[in-house]
Amino acid sequence: MASLQKVRCREIFLKGGTPTMSPACLDDFLPVQQSESQTKSTSVFEADTTEAVADPVKFFRENGAQFSVYSFDLDRRVLGLVKAREGVDIRKKPFLFQAQRETAEELLLIPFDVLPAVTDALTESLSEVKNIFLHSTGRCGSTLMCKAMDVMSQVQAVSEPDIFTLIFEHAWARDVPLTSEEEAEAVMLLKHSITLLNYCFLQNDPTRTIICYKPRSVAVFVADLMQRAVPDAKNIFLYRDLPGYYDSTIQLIFSGRYWLYFFATTLRLDVMFLSVMLKSIPRMFRYVYALPRMATCPVRRGMPFLFVTFWIIHMQQACELIQDDSDNFFRACLSYEQLLEHKEQIILKVLEKLDVPTDNDASEMRAVFDVGSQEGTAMQSGRKKGDKISSSWVGSWERNFFLTALKHFDGDVDEPDFVMPNNMVMD
Repeated sequence: MASLQKVRCREIFLKGGTPTMSPACLDDFLPVQQSESQTKSTSVFEADTTEAVADPVKFFRENGAQFSVYSFDLDRRVLGLVKAREGVDIRKKPFLFQAQRETAEELLLIPFDVLPAVTDALTESLSEVKNIFLHSTGRCGSTLMCKAMDVMSQVQAVSEPDIFTLIFEHAWARDVPLTSEEEAEAVMLLKHSITLLNYCFLQNDPTRTIICYKPRSVAVFVADLMQRAVPDAKNIFLYRDLPGYYDSTIQLIFSGRYWLYFFATTLRLDVMFLSVMLKSIPRMFRYVYALPRMATCPVRRGMPFLFVTFWIIHMQQACELIQDDSDNFFRACLSYEQLLEHKEQIILKVLEKLDVPTDNDASEMRAVFDVGSQEGTAMQSGRKKGDKISSSWVGSWERNFFLTALKHFDGDVDEPDFVMPNNMVMD
């Protein structure tokens, strides 16, 4: 049976820093005691503070605008949705899952076997909704592009609901592939989750029927499952060349301190640090580090190896999607460099290619480029300190490293400045 309870975020996520980037999990919350008679509990699944929801269809029709999909628990087979603190517009935050986690006041748990009845009851009211998925390599301006698209009067752009990350971890970060039954279940879970998210956002802004979801970069590995869940969705791929991606990532990791990066890599301290870090970081990074195809690559397996491999397999996955299903992947491909050069003009062209009407004043969109899209978060650029932007850390050692890794990988993506086959062309 569906249930509802008062919750609060665990303190570790309210202090900023790396923990805030942890994938969404239902154990991110603590139950809130309503009376002294209730037993104090450290788990939302063991608390006696829950309230049964006898008719989840009716409940969601009446309250769905307040609850957005957050995470799921495969062992308990429940989907969790949260209600944010009143007055907080979580959709406007740089990362939806962080805003949901930090401001959650109530947690709604819906069993998997109840989901079809709930989403079927909402389908008719969502007939005009069209979805877009904005995939990316990461560190390429995807949050910026998401914010720029959100300026459009017809578009709601939502940055990083974490359901897609969790599906990736379920599907890819494991020793064996999903069975056909597990894959079908993952598609259905995506379908139900996207339907519930669509309902929530449409109820709050009913005139903006085009809803774009910008997931974390690993979602490109489950883009085919997402497409099966929403067959009419249109896809965008935003990417960055390897030197730019690497430089942005490594400066973020080392907080813009080149001396720390230099000593860590020169003395090979990054190898030791990474071996410790891999025990606590999300499974998606452990998967990349243990990728069989790169097991014999003749480079040191430290920080550079992790992030260079991360970029290569993202780009390769995008290429393979284009080769396997060119009708859906990707309606529009563009690079970070194109985004910065052409700004609102290339976004308008992308939307035009996706058959999205664009009747806004482009100056509203251009204004978005003057504001740091990830400012105040753990993912804020390490290159920018005040008004100063540090120079690139990519030198001859890094470039040789890139070429060695790419040669060993031996895929379609064979150059650090690889250009996607269906990249946008500006007039």
